Amino acid sequence: MNSKLRHISHHFSGTASEEFAVKIVRWSWVVLVISSIFQCIFFQSLENFVAVGCVLIVWSVVTNVFLRSSTLKNFPLSTFLLLGFSSTQFYFPLLFTLLEGKPIVFNLELPFEVFFHSMAAFFVLVLVHIFYQILSEKWAKGTSSLFERAGFFAPPSDLQLWIMGIIGVASTYYVWLYSPSVGWSPTGAAEDKVVQALIPFSYAPYFIPFGRLYGRNAVTTKRLLIMLATFTLILFLVSIARNSRSGFMLGFASVGFAYGLGALLNYFKPRFFTLRNSFIAAIIFWLFTGPIADIGTAMAMVRGQRLDIPYSELIELTLEAFNDKDAIRVRRLADNTEKQDWDEIYMDNIFIQRFSNLKYNDASLVMAAKLGDYDTDLLNFTIDHFLSTLPLPVLEFLGLNVNKEMINSNSYGDYFYYQVTASPWVLEAFRTGHFAGTGMATFGWWYLLILAIGIFPVYVLFDKLAIREYKNTSSVIMNNSNVRFSFCGLLSLTSIFQFLPFESVEVIGSFFLRGWIQMVLLYFLFYHFTRLISTFIQGDGSSMQVKRSRLYTIKKI
Repeated sequence: MNSKLRHISHHFSGTASEEFAVKIVRWSWVVLVISSIFQCIFFQSLENFVAVGCVLIVWSVVTNVFLRSSTLKNFPLSTFLLLGFSSTQFYFPLLFTLLEGKPIVFNLELPFEVFFHSMAAFFVLVLVHIFYQILSEKWAKGTSSLFERAGFFAPPSDLQLWIMGIIGVASTYYVWLYSPSVGWSPTGAAEDKVVQALIPFSYAPYFIPFGRLYGRNAVTTKRLLIMLATFTLILFLVSIARNSRSGFMLGFASVGFAYGLGALLNYFKPRFFTLRNSFIAAIIFWLFTGPIADIGTAMAMVRGQRLDIPYSELIELTLEAFNDKDAIRVRRLADNTEKQDWDEIYMDNIFIQRFSNLKYNDASLVMAAKLGDYDTDLLNFTIDHFLSTLPLPVLEFLGLNVNKEMINSNSYGDYFYYQVTASPWVLEAFRTGHFAGTGMATFGWWYLLILAIGIFPVYVLFDKLAIREYKNTSSVIMNNSNVRFSFCGLLSLTSIFQFLPFESVEVIGSFFLRGWIQMVLLYFLFYHFTRLISTFIQGDGSSMQVKRSRLYTIKKI
């Protein structure tokens, strides 16, 4: 009898949990098919036809393998990583280039190579993930979560998140405005680098409305919305003062990613096709294609003066540039017409380009074709780049001769370009490279094997930041389960979504060597630090205790 009840419960809960994911799949295909038809009608070239075909194949795999309730619940963050890669390298470029009246292969010198390498990387990622799913079924039996025992899934209070956000903004002010040498220097005092590492916590308050994702019963009030709007304005002004578009852009992205992930997991019941939601969507679309895009261009226009004038004057100049719409149009026209050996032009909208740009891949493959495979200098740079992830005292203790300052002052794109042009003037510009081009020039086709080996533990580590909760009712354990995220994982949603593509497959090694350790250790320490502060402010530590309900049994993914 109990087995029948479980079966019936699983059937109905599964149907409900898949409801929104099914809608997303359906409407994503409607949009994709319409966009593909228009792409092929308006831009009739073999390159464009092949590119559209690649997008259709990739999205078919994504929707059939990953946008499913079971996959999303069992492997939420690794699936989110794959959604990020497939969206930014396939789906978004097709959609957004069409909206800008361009083919998906706009400004690509090697369109066939770009999509061939992207498709090869995509199928490597998919095959590794399927292998990971198979092994996870065996690993999950009889195991428990180390992160759970360490308290990573204890939900922070709203006050804690505000404290995190305020400290994060204060850290931004200190690093980029009060003492800008800290932000611009690739090396520096350990305490300064710790302060700099706190900047991502600026976005913590944006997750308060999505408390269900990390174990709290969130109630969104008008007071909270006013506080978040005020906080956004402060973050916006600080971002303009430091001349960085990412400050407020990542805040908005965090909100969107948290809401989208929660909706896919059936935490929220969004109703898109209502008059109110259509109005809100229209306002958001206008903001990102109008004022926010203009302010981003205005920042680029005054960027050359950001180190020479006080930040108050930089804000004033940025706002003046923002109000000069003719100058903004001239700047965008110049950006789209000026051609250089290293060209990153793909989208007109500066912010959309951060999440949808195939030109990085193209530029790197162009450089790789000029440089050839198995370049010794680029291999040495790759090794040094990996070792430079270690703190300077560790490098000195091990006796490793690595020029950490030079390595951290240049991107892979810079050094790649330097190897081709042999001009020192191209260094320290932080051009964005891509793992396909740097991989071919350094390892040849073996870079795909390195990607396959490295991405497996990445999947494992990200999914460690989520656990499953199974609700108990009387003597029957209902199969209707939820996912609870560590707040550490939610805070990293944007970086997880943008984890791929990176500049080199070596970045995976750097992630293991320092990035992952720093992320979880810093969150662990900062969580307990803000917990102590919030307890002191409230004057009663009892409200901060995490109480596990007897209605839940927690099982590690």
